[in-house]
Amino acid sequence: PAPPVFAKWPTWLRRDRGTGLAPWFTGEVGPMTTMLIVEDDPAWRALYHMELGQQFQLFEAADGQQALSMLDSVKPDIILLDLNLPRMNGVDFLRVLDRQGSRTPVIVCSGMLPEDAPGRFLGIRIAQKSADLRDLRSAIREALGSLWGPARPPVAEHGADEPQWLD
Repeated sequence: PAPPVFAKWPTWLRRDRGTGLAPWFTGEVGPMTTMLIVEDDPAWRALYHMELGQQFQLFEAADGQQALSMLDSVKPDIILLDLNLPRMNGVDFLRVLDRQGSRTPVIVCSGMLPEDAPGRFLGIRIAQKSADLRDLRSAIREALGSLWGPARPPVAEHGADEPQWLD
């Protein structure tokens, strides 16, 4: 029998050198953006993986200490941080990042945000922890700008017979 024939990558579809994927798939040109998710709840980490796994190279830490130990090897482009963590909480993690002079964008995504959060975390983007992830996607877009692609059009701009984004 003849050997199986494998489809080749279409020549008209430019391949990204860093990932081997088409730029439209990764949302950028160049190596895939890395995100460090600092979250102790496996259910939330799974949700973030489902939502963000195709756009980012994801790394996980269950607490602030583990995240700090990963920073040099992972070199994340963005950090998604819960505040209520075991061993080293999110606020202490932010303090260490500040002392290190880190310029990595951080999105605090927590269900227990302090009332003074916007003033307390100057320069940090804040997203309320919610299963629909709208706030998170907006915060990522704001933090990364054009690297992550344009915002999806609002639902109200579409006709009833067109597909609609839920964001």
